[in-house]
Amino acid sequence: MTLAFEEEATLQLVPGELHTVWVSGKPPAPYEVSFTLLGDAAGAWVDRTTVVADENGRASVQLQASKLGSTFRLRAAAKDGPAAELGVSVSAEGFGTLRVIPVYQGQGMRLAKEWTASVVAGVTCEEIATAAPDAPEGALVAHSGPDEPVVVDGAPVGPSLTVALHSGRIMWGCTVERELLAGSSRDVRVAVKDLPINLAATSLNTKLTIASAEGLDAMLEAATEQLVDAFLPAGAEAEALLDAMQSAAPQDEAPAFAARRLEAGWDAAAQGHLAALSTPLRDRCHGWARAGLAAAPLTTIDGILSGASDMPGHARFEVSWLGSVTAENAGIPPGRLMSWTADPGDVLRLAGALPWVPSRYIGDAAGLGAAAEMAVESVPSALAAAADCPRLGELLAGYSGCPSDCMVTLCAAGLKSRWRAGLEVSKTAGMAGEIVVNASGRARVNSAAAPTDWMGDWLGTIRYGDGAEASVEGQVDAASTDVIAN
Repeated sequence: MTLAFEEEATLQLVPGELHTVWVSGKPPAPYEVSFTLLGDAAGAWVDRTTVVADENGRASVQLQASKLGSTFRLRAAAKDGPAAELGVSVSAEGFGTLRVIPVYQGQGMRLAKEWTASVVAGVTCEEIATAAPDAPEGALVAHSGPDEPVVVDGAPVGPSLTVALHSGRIMWGCTVERELLAGSSRDVRVAVKDLPINLAATSLNTKLTIASAEGLDAMLEAATEQLVDAFLPAGAEAEALLDAMQSAAPQDEAPAFAARRLEAGWDAAAQGHLAALSTPLRDRCHGWARAGLAAAPLTTIDGILSGASDMPGHARFEVSWLGSVTAENAGIPPGRLMSWTADPGDVLRLAGALPWVPSRYIGDAAGLGAAAEMAVESVPSALAAAADCPRLGELLAGYSGCPSDCMVTLCAAGLKSRWRAGLEVSKTAGMAGEIVVNASGRARVNSAAAPTDWMGDWLGTIRYGDGAEASVEGQVDAASTDVIAN
């Protein structure tokens, strides 16, 4: 259903006047309608608070105007249904029109989509500012587009009028008008300023672009060396691989594996096999990592920045990609809490640190290099092929319960285990890193004062272990997740 007052404009009354006010509900029915006075009615009253409409859906009350100049609103509400409001203006001296004109004095880049003016008697700007930008209760309210004055008809002459103006929740201003004359139209200029950005409503797809990174290549090369050393230590490649193969065997077969290893001289045989490979496994890993880093260098950090409503002044940065490596594979934890603040002029600042595991990042990059060289789905698969596990299985021949084809499986499993150890070496060696971020730039906001896009610059430091650092700088570019989704 719908409910509406039959008065189409502000109801203008003289002090003490008794006036019949009608509302109509559609479709017609005997609705139960309640009436309430909103704001400082200055002694005004209605003869009934609840009325049952007639068969045409019409209901009425007698409204007794206040004895003083005032503004208030009459609210009608159908039981379990919609409501409607009517502005009421009371004056013994007549009524006039206010043309409310915004004068923007903010420091940001805010653009109004519409303006709403509120005119109320008997209160001050200081009193209504606490609820800004919401219109004060009982005010006469009018709207306009972004480029036209807001016209408020039927304003009472006599009392001091407080005129508030706002656009959404982004701009607000207030002034006092005392010179309105009966039957006249008066321009009222209201200085409007920016309201605070609603940082808790932040939801931005955020990209930090790395334009320069002094020292990053050397850092990644050091991380590559650490990974490869943990995978297969130089000079002890065969021993490390056989130890991993023995660990991969069923627990009850470990003694048989160890005995045959000693008896048949597997360490020397495996070392000879690995030395005879066309490209040593350590060199393969270095090459894959370098190829992957060259093909997909670390040039961006991507993620979603979300306001932390439970922690004012903070946001959670859910990183999705570090370059071409997923955040999970790079060892970046989800939802990292960072400082998120606003300066005048809608300048937003993001500051904090993102943990990362360099060896895991290098390992993922090596996967790109391996995939480009060999038709494999993972580095362990590429390692099994590069190590020629079938030939090693034949060479070692196996032990009781595990013939040569079983040894091929153990070879692949051992390489996979060693590779996993390499991926985690930055953590196990206490050399995990962090990416320090300090970004700032101007934002634009929507009518709810939530940031919709943000562009600026950032400076940072990428750290690895105790002393390795790379100074980075670049741009930040963020856009609302709603905008991108739509």
